[in-house]
Amino acid sequence: MRKGFGLIEQIIALLVLAMLIATAVPALRGMLAGHELRTAQMEYIAALQHARNLAVMEQVRIIFCPSRDAHTCNGDNHWRDGWLIGRDLDRQQQSSGPPLYVGGKYSDAIHVVGSQKKYFLFKPDGSSANSMQSLVFCTREQPPRVRVLRVAREGRIRAAPPEAADVAQCAAND
Repeated sequence: MRKGFGLIEQIIALLVLAMLIATAVPALRGMLAGHELRTAQMEYIAALQHARNLAVMEQVRIIFCPSRDAHTCNGDNHWRDGWLIGRDLDRQQQSSGPPLYVGGKYSDAIHVVGSQKKYFLFKPDGSSANSMQSLVFCTREQPPRVRVLRVAREGRIRAAPPEAADVAQCAAND
């Protein structure tokens, strides 16, 4: 007598495995999107803190702005394609010379949208040259996952819970 699984038992085992995989894939996608969202928020917080520290250490105005080409600021509020940090010596809201740092390109699953101004500017004392600003990070899921970072006028950078206006901003840019 042979020991082992017959064809019927192997087919049933494969069907059970296929059903388990089919139920796990959507949850895994959601988990990965949430991770990418948290990662994007933390990278932007680190970049903003670095820009603020550069302003204080070098005693110059430092700009942090969205950039598609890694050389100039976009002039719009869409940050998903990347950002740059540069010196704003001529006060033109652009990097004077080559950027100091670039980064932040994310997949199409993530939106990163700024608030009022299209850039963050830090003065030599570490304060923000603009009023309270924020960046909203959201997924394309329904309902979207939303994360926010805020920069206060005095230059403090922090993660914050999303407000209704942040969720609406996310939906408007979908």
